[in-house]
Amino acid sequence: MPNLLVVNLHGLINVPMGTRRAIDELCIGKRFSATIVPDDATTMGTLKLCKDYVAWAPVDHELLASLLKQRARISMRKKLDSAALKSLGYKSYEDLASKIMKEGLRYSSLKKLRPYFALSPPRGGFKRSSRRQYGQGGILGENPELPGIIKRMI
Repeated sequence: MPNLLVVNLHGLINVPMGTRRAIDELCIGKRFSATIVPDDATTMGTLKLCKDYVAWAPVDHELLASLLKQRARISMRKKLDSAALKSLGYKSYEDLASKIMKEGLRYSSLKKLRPYFALSPPRGGFKRSSRRQYGQGGILGENPELPGIIKRMI
């Protein structure tokens, strides 16, 4: 089952209540936070509800392993290191990434990890408008260029 990488690009200021609940359900309440969700009908309905505030794209194995290695956290200050991986029952970041990719495991369901990745703003800035949909010349909504932006945010 394919997975989607979802990034909150606006935060929660002046967001309508229904959209705010959808963003909170995705566990990406802070600006520039990202998570991995399965690509199913329920998730797509949630994403369509908050399409004016988040961007999403299919995630590949290499990008997911890079996110896990550099941005996954156990607690606020403690990173996911090799000892923590072994305590979770995985041999490497690639092993965990393949488990998430192949089994459709939701990243937020891993109990010992924080349910989101805290990213920084992209180096070099956004090349397109951050207030418009991808089809209108922006970066919001379903965005096939999002993995390139995420690599600059890691």
